[in-house]
This record gives sequence, C-alpha cells and structure tokens, in this order.
Amino acid sequence: MSLWPAPDAQPSDLVERARKEHERRVGAQPAHVASAPATWILAGENVDHFGGATLIGLGGLRAAVAVSPRDDHKLRFAASAPGSEPVLATAPLGDPDGADHPLGKRWAGLVHQLIQRQVLSRDTAGLDVTVVSDIPLGAGLGALWAADSAMCLALAAGHGDINDAPFRARLADIAAHAVETYSSLNGLRSRHTAALRATGNGIAVIDYADGSLTEAPHPTREGVRIFSVAEAFGEADAGQVEGIATHRAFISAACANFGVHSLRKLPDAIERVVEWVQARHTVGDTTAPAPETARAWVHFCEAETLRSMAVARALRSRHTNDLFALVNSPTELRGLNIPAELVALCRERGALAARPAATGTSRAVLAIVPRRDADEFARRMAEQFDVVEITPGATARLEDAPAS
Repeated sequence: MSLWPAPDAQPSDLVERARKEHERRVGAQPAHVASAPATWILAGENVDHFGGATLIGLGGLRAAVAVSPRDDHKLRFAASAPGSEPVLATAPLGDPDGADHPLGKRWAGLVHQLIQRQVLSRDTAGLDVTVVSDIPLGAGLGALWAADSAMCLALAAGHGDINDAPFRARLADIAAHAVETYSSLNGLRSRHTAALRATGNGIAVIDYADGSLTEAPHPTREGVRIFSVAEAFGEADAGQVEGIATHRAFISAACANFGVHSLRKLPDAIERVVEWVQARHTVGDTTAPAPETARAWVHFCEAETLRSMAVARALRSRHTNDLFALVNSPTELRGLNIPAELVALCRERGALAARPAATGTSRAVLAIVPRRDADEFARRMAEQFDVVEITPGATARLEDAPAS
C-alpha cells in the first residue's frame, strides 16, 4: 500500500494540466476553467433531509474542470484521477439517460439541470468537458462532488454574480438535485454547499433547518494533523446508498405529511412520526416502515444533529477533550456497515480520534493524530493501507486567467 502525498503540483499547476489535457483532446483552448476542493466530514452526515447540521471541511486536494462548446448536440466528458482508470463518456444533449457511462449520466444530468434552471443558456448546442483531479476516489473526500462543483462554476462563468453567496447556494442546490436524480453515487448535498460556499478558513457548519452556513475553528489549531485511511484508493464506493436513500425518502415524506420544512421544527417528532406510521399500517399501507424502524431513523437524526452541534461548540470553545470524545462516539443508525476494525486500529496506533470518513458511503476512515506522532502514524498505516493527508483547502473558484 502507499502514503499518498499532497500533489507536487500547486492548484495552478492542476489547472494548467486540465487546460492542456482539454486542448489535447479538443484541439482548442477551453472557454472556461474552474477548480473545487476536496471535502471531508467531521460530523453529521445523513441528516440533511431531517433539517440537521453537518460539519464539513475543505481539503487541499482539488479537481479542475475545463469546458468548451460543441455544435453537434452531444456532451463529451473525459475524466482522470490518481490511481483510477481514465473515463471517457458521451451523452446526447438533453438526454442524460442516453449516456454510455454512469459518470456521463451524472454530469449530463448536471448540464441538463443547469439549462432547465436557466443558469446555462438554452441555446447550448453541446459541450466538451475535461475533468482532471488530484483527489483519489474511495478516500471519502468527495472527489466527484468536487468535480460537480467545478463544473458548475465553469459552465456558469458568464454570470456576473458568480462569487455571490445566493448564486453559489443556487448552484449547490442544482448540483445536489442533479446528483440525486441521475447518479447512483449520491450522498451529502453539504459537499456541494461547502465546496462552493465555505472559505476553508475553518469548518463549515451547515444547518439545514434554516439553510445557514457558519464556520467553526479548524481542528488543526489543536496541534493535530488529519488523514484519510482506506484499504485501497482508486475506486468510488457506492456503499449503502440504497438504504440511505430509503431513510432519506422516509424523512422527506414525514416532513411533507406534517407540513414542515424540517422535522427539527416538529415538537415531539419521534412519537408523532411513529404514530403516523402506525396509522398508515392500520389503513393497510404496506409501504410504511415498521414503527420501530421509523423510531430508529428519527432518533438517529436527532442524535446526530445534537452531536454535530456539540462538536461545533467544542471547536469554538476549544474544549479539546470533548471534541475528540464526540468524534469518537459511534453512530446510532443500526444497519449501516462501518469500517470498525480500521477505526479501532487507527486509535490503537495513535489517533486521538477516528471515525468513518462518510458513514454508509465510504470504507475510508478519518484519523486525527497529534502533530508530533503524525509522520510515524502515516508511515505505519501506509505499510498496510492507502493513506492521504487532509490539508486545509480553499473554496471553489474560476481559473480563467491563463498561467503566466
């Protein structure tokens, strides 16, 4: 296995690689180029539909996307990432289901949504898109979400308000909807939100009860370094996306039934949701989950949201011991497979805290290690696993200025 260093190339070099690869493929300079960061989850995944809170950071690794127009009503995508086979995909414009590759469907769906939401012109007659990423797949660092976010910016480059928070929030919403609709590799919409809107100066605290994004101090100020560890990088992991999607759909249905945007706004949510499910069973609704399953799902969302807010308080107050204890506390959603043995091994070898990098959607583990022990930890873990350090990153941005 191996220790994956931060790439020797700086972000500008990544962008130049994307520009040159696009020119090699297409025969002309791209019209626009953008880049976006890796994202990593500290707490609160799988609670966005509940109206919960997610804590998510930006990583130093990035993805860059170059785009240029075509006139044959086709979308052509090329993507490369470290340790992964290059992807070439084609889709008819306006027909994501006609794509010849799952990533083509995902990104054709994104283009389709940008056109439908009038971010991209309805006169668009086709596109060439080149994705070059330094983010390894399978590390729990949102490689595909970084590519989505950079693609949004590159395709929306003509908008004068592209750096304004409301427009970026709109782009994040479009990207999340497209991925949920057209990709089997879906997951946290907070990755798009963070990549497009967070500064990277701290940890983004995204509260889905009101849509707010604030920032808490970065954990590295506590004298630690952060790593992603997995048995192997190089392949995206669908994990238990189907089960999580069922969970999310139920929470959304409960919100709709009670007429609330967020179940956090519903008093006595657990008992009222269970009563609703029982009533559905009474009238013969065979699609309703078992009452105990419904109780577990809502309890998980409440518990994870409380943990997220407690982690944010610990970061802001510098209660270091509380922070690491909270990160180490286990998920309460039964039925999700987690890399428990790898989590335990990371702690055994010196991590102050370790947790699944994305519960249910990644086999990687996030490890927070004292700075003095970090090099030895990374060396020992890299003897058996793939390891990459998560350094602080910066928000997604347009990269249209050519390298000097």
